[in-house]
Amino acid sequence: MKEILKEYYDIDIKDYREDKEGLIFQVGGINYFLVKTFYDETYLNELFKICNEVRKQKVRLHDFIRNKNNQLLSNGYVLFKINGLIDNIDLSDIEIFNSIDCNKYLNEYITMEDFWQNKIDYYEKQVSELSDNKLINHSFDYFIGIAEIIILYLKKHPTKKELCLSHKTLDALRTIDYYNPLNITFDLKLKDMASYIRMTNNYDLLNDLLDKIDIVDKSYLFTRMIFPFKYFQIIGDMVVDKEEEKELVDILNKIKEYETYVDRIQKMFGIYLFSWIKKE
Repeated sequence: MKEILKEYYDIDIKDYREDKEGLIFQVGGINYFLVKTFYDETYLNELFKICNEVRKQKVRLHDFIRNKNNQLLSNGYVLFKINGLIDNIDLSDIEIFNSIDCNKYLNEYITMEDFWQNKIDYYEKQVSELSDNKLINHSFDYFIGIAEIIILYLKKHPTKKELCLSHKTLDALRTIDYYNPLNITFDLKLKDMASYIRMTNNYDLLNDLLDKIDIVDKSYLFTRMIFPFKYFQIIGDMVVDKEEEKELVDILNKIKEYETYVDRIQKMFGIYLFSWIKKE
């Protein structure tokens, strides 16, 4: 990756920190993030325009840095100037994103139930054709069953179509992830909120939220609180990219904890979908 910086940006660094599929370094007291992407130049230029629009509303997304060829993409990598490196996000960060009206992108919006129905169909095909992994084969039906019950519930309880600035995935509290333009999308306000509550285990915040939202939002929030996103992310990596299975083992070792968690959420919402989870 250091070679990318030298070839495309005329930047030669010695000190840096590797971070996921990229590296963080400093030049002139400013932090930068070089990160791998699978997006092409056309998509990145559209994303660049969107970022400029939302930045006018005081959202501190990281800044794209063009290379010496005036392009955003450099042999599969993108360079950003980081706006916020060492902080963790808090509720105010969630509220800022929630305040950005993105309803003009409604025509591009795919509902959670449609998105995950397609995902599940894809995973079922991949697992049946490609997987010889016993951990996947022995756990797949269990999590597919949970996902299909949630998808059916969503189809019977349609959500409001009010979009805000959101994230494709939100599984870390770090500002470097939260304000990464490659991760932004347009979705319902409670998507990021559910992820934030799951990460922080802030049940006081959840209780307070339940007192304020209506039954339609409550139904959607409930599904996002219990859907096994992490399981499907991991098996997708394992089947397609042959990733290590340690993370999957960790999840399977915590199935009882997951069921206890689901039971707690069902009681808080007063919504019961899973008959095999004992209600105390």
